[in-house]
Amino acid sequence: MVSEIGLDGKSRVPMDRQQATLRRVLAVLARTPRIASIHSYAACAQVLDELERSPAPGMVLHWWLGEPALTARAVGLGCYFSLNASAIRKTTLLEAIPLDRVLTETDHPFGDRSSRPPLPGNVALIEQALARHHQMTPEDIRRIVWRNLATLVRDTRCAAQLSRRVRSHLASLPS
Repeated sequence: MVSEIGLDGKSRVPMDRQQATLRRVLAVLARTPRIASIHSYAACAQVLDELERSPAPGMVLHWWLGEPALTARAVGLGCYFSLNASAIRKTTLLEAIPLDRVLTETDHPFGDRSSRPPLPGNVALIEQALARHHQMTPEDIRRIVWRNLATLVRDTRCAAQLSRRVRSHLASLPS
């Protein structure tokens, strides 16, 4: 897994420098695919431009805030979306993302608000919200998310990078 790369339109780092760095990383990922978490704050269109220039499997848009047209473009590029507690409140976003591109985000900075202090990793609220939105059960959503992860792992051929426990779970999933 390549953890958070991308562009930030509000950063003090000049955009041209950010783009040059992202291009170098994406070139490596095109040769050696990995699941990559892509940051796109205030730079959604620019991130998609870069992903079009250097297509690679395994791109996961982290905390995506793109408008429906940009979301459709991202889906067309093969991107996945990690959804957090903020994203699930955006109905237009949930409607624009196909379920076979959804992942639950475990590192949301506000974490599990039901615990003190808030802790990352609890995805139950996200699963419940997605289940309500799609008229499914949280268990159905969890199965879909695991199947999506299995697809990402297969497409990037990076199973060896995962723990034995995760590889075993992914291998046990029905096709």
